[in-house]
Amino acid sequence: MFAVISIPRLEQMLDQGQDLVMIDLRSPEEYGAGHLAGAVNIPEEELCRDRLMPYAGRFLVFYCTHGGKSMRAARDWGKRGFHAASLGSGIQYYRGKYGPVSQNPH
Repeated sequence: MFAVISIPRLEQMLDQGQDLVMIDLRSPEEYGAGHLAGAVNIPEEELCRDRLMPYAGRFLVFYCTHGGKSMRAARDWGKRGFHAASLGSGIQYYRGKYGPVSQNPH
C-alpha cells in the first residue's frame, strides 16, 4: 500500500519523530546540491530490494524533483509489501526547516 503526502504532512511527521526513511531518488549530483535533512540518496535506477531491505518495516517516503518518480516508486514498492509514500509535489520549491541541505562547498 502507498500514499501521497504533502510537504506540511511530512514536516508534521518529522516533528513528531515518526519512524520513517526519506529516500531521495535524484542523482548524486542533485542530492549533493540540496536534499532534505536526513534523507538517503538512492537514485531511481538503483532501487532494488537489496538497497531497501535495511529499511524494511519502516515507513519509506520517496521524493524527487517534481513527484513523478517518487509516485512510481511508492506505488511499485507498496505493491511489494513496503509501507511507502510519495512526497506529492517533490522538493522543487521546498524551503522549509528540513532543507534543502547542501553538500557542495559553495
